[in-house]
Amino acid sequence: MIKNLKQEFNLYDIIQNVGIGALACYSFVQGYCVLAVNKKNKNNFPKLEYLFYVLPIVYHQDTMRTFKSSTELYTVLIKNKSILLGLQERANKMSPQTFDALNLAFNRELLSINENNEITIKPEDLRNKISIPSFSGRENTIKNIQDTARRLGNMFAKTDDKNIQLELNIRF
Repeated sequence: MIKNLKQEFNLYDIIQNVGIGALACYSFVQGYCVLAVNKKNKNNFPKLEYLFYVLPIVYHQDTMRTFKSSTELYTVLIKNKSILLGLQERANKMSPQTFDALNLAFNRELLSINENNEITIKPEDLRNKISIPSFSGRENTIKNIQDTARRLGNMFAKTDDKNIQLELNIRF
């Protein structure tokens, strides 16, 4: 049993794991809220529609690597144009996983939804990352997903709906 815990997840296990999806959604909202709270013309919380693009982006290995070295959405897209390929379709196909992840996050009270269909987070959770243990000598895919989702939330908070849709070639 312990040996299985130390093995790295394969991609199929990660995509099918509702808890990892919930962690990604939670991390996205954290990243969004940390930056949006300081913006005057920005909502403090992300819209529900944003979360349907989180899993298709963070579950892509090359995308995670690109996000590690970027702070702006347009620089990520310049470095890796493949992110845009079929993103809308991938989001549509992955909507059941997103719904399952959000359901878990809402049930565990990690996230909540307000009257404006914005996803909210408790103020005390704003700066506290969920700790992911790492095993020496291995890349921690779950931590990378968490970090990528948080950075994606930061990037979404820096721009408006129109620019997000134009840059990612998606529609809400």
